[in-house]
Formats: sequence, C-alpha cells, structure tokens
Amino acid sequence: MTSLLLLAAGASKRFGRPKQLEPVGPHGETIMDITMRHAFASGCDRVVLVIRPEHEALFMGKSGADARVRFAVQPEAFGTGHAVMIGLEQAVGTTVIANADDFYGYPAITDAFAHASTQGEEHALIAFTLANTLSAAGPVHRALCTIDANGFLTFTEEHKGLRAGTGNRVLDADGATHDPATLVSMNLWVLRPGIAPYFHTAVKHFNAQGQRGECMLPAVVQLAMDNGHRVRVRRTDARWAGLTYAADADLVRRTLAEGNT
Repeated sequence: MTSLLLLAAGASKRFGRPKQLEPVGPHGETIMDITMRHAFASGCDRVVLVIRPEHEALFMGKSGADARVRFAVQPEAFGTGHAVMIGLEQAVGTTVIANADDFYGYPAITDAFAHASTQGEEHALIAFTLANTLSAAGPVHRALCTIDANGFLTFTEEHKGLRAGTGNRVLDADGATHDPATLVSMNLWVLRPGIAPYFHTAVKHFNAQGQRGECMLPAVVQLAMDNGHRVRVRRTDARWAGLTYAADADLVRRTLAEGNT
C-alpha cells in the first residue's frame, strides 16, 4: 500500500493568505486537489493532510467526505520534520511526501508512486532542475542536491534568494552563481516505513535543545542517511509551478489553463 502525505500547515507569510486553499485550477481546484487527483490516478491508497488547527473545518469541508483522506493537525509550527512525523502516524505503507502549495505535475507524481510501488528499502527524491523551479514573481529558496556516482543523495543545502541572472546562470542572495541544470529538492520524497523512528529521534533532539520549530524534513532525511539509509535521486524534467508570492497565483493559473492538470 502507498500513501500521499501533503504538507499543508504552512503560515503563507509571503503569500498573504492561506495558499493551500487558493483556487488556481480551471475548475477552481487548489494545487492540493490536483496533486491528490494525480496521486489516486497513480495508485495511491490514502492521503494524509497535515493542517493548521485554524484551518481544520475548511479542509474537512473540502475533503472530509472522501474515506481515503485522513487529517493530521499540527498544533504548532515545529517544522516540516515534525509535520511529517505527525502525518506518518496515519499513513500506510510507503509514503510520498509533497508540499500542498507546489504543483509538481502528473509525470513527477507518477514517478514518485512508481518508486513507492517497488520492493526494497531505498527511499527516493524526485529532483527538479533549478531552472525549472524559479519564480517570475521574485527570489525563491531551494535545496541544492549533492549526488554520488551511483545516483544516491549525499547532501542537500538550502540557498536563498535564487533568481534568473544573465548568461543562463542563476544567482543567489549572496551573489554566487549556480548552474541552471543543478538538481534541487522540492520536497517530493518517497519514504519507506523504516525511516519513521528517525523523525521521533530528531524531534526529541530539537525539543531538548530548545530549538522547537526548527526540525526540518531534510535534516531528518540526512540523519537517516548518516545511519545507512539510501535515497535514490530520480530526476524529472517537469516544470514546477507554485505559490510563494501572491503574484504567483496568476502564473499558476496560466500554467494549469494550458492543460497541465
């Protein structure tokens, strides 16, 4: 069995309103609605939505009638690692993790569930090229990937303020340049059940250190890799679309209106 765990508890500070509930599809769908549809078409058995307490009634009203959908309330913003830990308690089998406000496209979601349906203990990251994840509305933060010769992830490092520069290069907030073909994580992970204890370990560690709110998903994956888990990097040439700034909403609408749903 496989699950989709959608991270939908973000604060939407730069967007200015709950972006997880923004209607952007040709029929008023949210990105979350479209990702769920792609997941079920790819063989997903269950969806778990990790949400904020104040949005619980809204999400229940949208998706509560679907018996395949579960809800996990993140009481406080303790980070994406904490959110996944809560969501995994209701997931079944191998779980695909995705952001509710990122449109990955059907091919990327299908690839994630194709890996999820295989036997073995390898996790996976569906990695996008940097050039395909930039926003025309403003700079973005991206986790750039380091990959070994066998195609396994070794490290991710977040770079802030990434934007298109001159000469087919990408600039970050520090003025450094990056190859637009660099692979980046957009939080589209495939996680086997064996990784679950590392989320509990990481959350306990951050709480003990007084760092509540900073337990992030990539740090938990790194902890698992440091302990022998392997993450296969599966490249996609799909073009990302997502909601970071309010102006992104119209950009996403145009993308989806072109028949990419």
